[in-house]
Parts: sequence; structure tokens; C-alpha cells
Amino acid sequence: MNNNFAIFLALIVFVALFATMVLISKKTKIGFTLRVFIALILGLIYGACIQLIFGIADTSVDTPNNSVAITQWINIIGSGFTKALTFLVIPLVFVSILNAIKNLGKPGQGLKKAGMIIGILLLTTLIAGIIAMITVWIFGINTNDLVGYDPQPQAPSTLPEIILNLIPNNLFAAFSGSNVLPVVLITFVIGMAYLDIKKHKPAIGQKFESFLDTAYEVVIRIVDYVIGFTPYGVLAIIAGRAASAGWESVAQLGMVVVVCYVAMAIVFLFHLLLMWVSGVNPKTHIKKAGAALMFAFSSRSSSATLSLTIMSQRKLGVNEGNANLAGSFGTTIGQNACAGVYPVTLAILAGMSVGWDVWSLQFLVPLAIYSVISSIGTAGVGGGATQVSLMVLSLMGLPVELVGLLISVDFLIDMGRTAINVNDSILAGYIAGKLERDINKDILHDKKTIEQVELEAKANISTDDTIENISIDNKFFEVENK
Repeated sequence: MNNNFAIFLALIVFVALFATMVLISKKTKIGFTLRVFIALILGLIYGACIQLIFGIADTSVDTPNNSVAITQWINIIGSGFTKALTFLVIPLVFVSILNAIKNLGKPGQGLKKAGMIIGILLLTTLIAGIIAMITVWIFGINTNDLVGYDPQPQAPSTLPEIILNLIPNNLFAAFSGSNVLPVVLITFVIGMAYLDIKKHKPAIGQKFESFLDTAYEVVIRIVDYVIGFTPYGVLAIIAGRAASAGWESVAQLGMVVVVCYVAMAIVFLFHLLLMWVSGVNPKTHIKKAGAALMFAFSSRSSSATLSLTIMSQRKLGVNEGNANLAGSFGTTIGQNACAGVYPVTLAILAGMSVGWDVWSLQFLVPLAIYSVISSIGTAGVGGGATQVSLMVLSLMGLPVELVGLLISVDFLIDMGRTAINVNDSILAGYIAGKLERDINKDILHDKKTIEQVELEAKANISTDDTIENISIDNKFFEVENK
């Protein structure tokens, strides 16, 4: 068979698969997660067939076979999807940090309470990242067969270099380059200036806030567009990998899922330990938080679980203020799995693939810091972990291709991630209440229901008002007698 004709036929088959995915998306009610899974299976089958018929796609040989030519065309879509993810990094960093600063600057949220809860969320995210590091080290996995990077001899930047690189010498160059660090500093300075202007010139601050809201919505909508292209990107990426690599790559993909779940299980046990130290039996915690955790696991959305997250805290005796704050902040700040376990795992694996010494403090310390910083403004919906991973890998100066590859199995990991994130919100609300000595033990130990406590509180308020009115009336009567 003529080489060009064989390549043409193979590409026609791929176009047919692509069109099938379009029809599935447009004409059926199949959910996004299932569509990504279908794309993964179709890509694996197609790539395996290409390898069986034409041989492995090896670009290192002097005379490349048909598989190489076919994968080059397929990679237009796969690499284009990866480039689109890279494109999102700078605008996403800019609007996410500004939006977080804007929200944290809102008055009336109880600065002390908010600061305590945010601190707990960020601290547990840091610990979750460290747990991920240890888990990857214990399993000793890598993704060399999966991503196929060319090893780069250079080491990650030292901490002094990182600090110096924060300061840009050209504003426009900072936003047009691939180094995210200057953008972080610029965005932070703009955010602080905005808060200062809002305090002294509210009208101008309000105008800038409207711009921020618009910019955030626009960028998030673009992110939605790119994420919506995921099934097609996964089809191309997995097809190319299956044609150019052995089944070792598929096994590595599965091992990443396993490692993430092991790390998340350890984080969950860590949460239970903190609750136990704080006076809550693990069985009690699971009983009262179970509904929220199960819904989070199935819905894959911290935001959609918010009402159950708040109710779980109330059942643990947390007051309404702390429960609302912890639940709300937990959907966008310090998500232990989306911002701790997942991006740290990906960064270590990507670092291995480019030949860096990922077990040096020079690599691990900045990684831990970046994961915590990037956790501020995490979206509490599907795709939030992808956004944070893009930010962390870019801050570390690592290629983001691994993020695109793992989107194919992201839905499997995301179920566990969401449950861990929600559990951390519940944990933060309870510990904050414990530190303030404001946990209702009657509710915690099921001696009273939330409704009973609320009714008693209203009755006490009414009694206090009556006593105060009687006191006022008596004073008035005394004055009249005089």
C-alpha cells in the first residue's frame, strides 16, 4: 500500500472518531465525565491499532515509518490543546489573585475569624502537599514513558534567584513571557493598590472592582471553552501516546491515579486525627459529615456541596458564623487535594521527566510555597485542580503537558479530591470554633438538635428584651414619682 494513501486512510479514521465525539457531545445527553472516558478508550484503541499495523511511532530512527507521520498530524490537536492550557496560565494567575484579594478585602466578614479559618485552610494544604511528596517518594513512580520529555540538565532556580525573578524590569515583557513569578508580584501590588484606593476613594475603587468582576468572568469563560475541548484533546493525546509508546505509559497513568488516592487517604486520616485531638471521635465525624462527603464525591463540586458542608459543621456544634465562613472560603481557598496533593504530585513527576533533582530542598521548598499560594482562588468546581496545576507547574518552570495528559483520568481523581476539599472545610470550621471555645457540646453529642438550640437562643433574646423593657419602665416610673 502506498505510504501516503495509508496515512490518508488512517487520518480519515481519526477524523471519523473526532466527528463521533462531536456527535456524542451535541446530540446526546451523555455527561462531560463519560465523554472524556469514551475519548480515552477510543484514543487507546486507535493508537494501539496504529502501532500494530504500522509499528511504533519512533522519531529517533533515521527513516520514520507511517506511524510517525500519522501521529504528527494527530498531534496538531493534542499539542494545540496543551498550548491552549499554557495560554491560560498568565490571565488565570492575574484574575485569580486579584479576585482573591478583592474578596478578602470585603468588610463585615469578621477579620479575625476569617484570618483564623484561612490560616487553617492554608496550613492543612501545606501539610497535604508534604504528604503527597512523601507518597510519591515511597511509590517511586515516574511518567517518563507517558510524557517523553527530553531530560534537561539544568536544576530548578535557587531561592535567591526565585526572589530576584519576582521583580520584573519590563511590565509588558512580564506578561508576554513564560515566567509567571513577575506576574504574581505585579498582580499582588495591583491588588494592594486597589484596596487602598477603595478605602480612600470608594467610587473609583468600585469602578475597578466592576472591571475585576468582568475580567474574571471573561477569563473563566475562556477556561470553560478550553476545558470543554477536553474530550477531543484527550482523544488526540492518548492516541498519539498509544501509537508512540508501549503499554507502560498506560500503566503509569493508572499508577498516578493510585498514588493520588493513597495520598488523599492519608490526608483524610490526618483530618480525622486533628478532629480526634480536638475532641471529636472519628466515628462521630464520619457520621455527621458523611452526607456532605458522599455528595461531594458524586457531584465533584465543592460549591454545589456548600449547603451540606455548612450543615455538617452545624451538626458538629460549630456556630453559624464560622460554619458559613469555613464553607465559603473552603470552596476557593486552600483546597487540600486540588491545591495540595494533585499539583504537588504532578510537579514532582514533571520534574523527574526533565531530569531535575526533585528530592532536593531547592525543588521541594518552592514547590510547597507555590502550592499554598496557588491554592488562593481555587475554583470549587470541576477543573479547579487543572487551573492550580497549571499555575504551580508554570511557577516552577516545568512543562504543563502532563496536566493535559492526566485530564483523561481526571474525573477518577476529582471525585476523591472534592471529598477531601469539603472535609477540610468542615475541619477548618470546627477547629476555629474550638480555638474560640465556641463549640456547642449539646449539639455535638446529640443531646439537643440545632433547632432546639436556636429556639432556646431566641427565647433568651426575648427574655432579655423583656427584662430590659421592665427595667426601663421602672426607671421611668421612678422618675415620674420624683
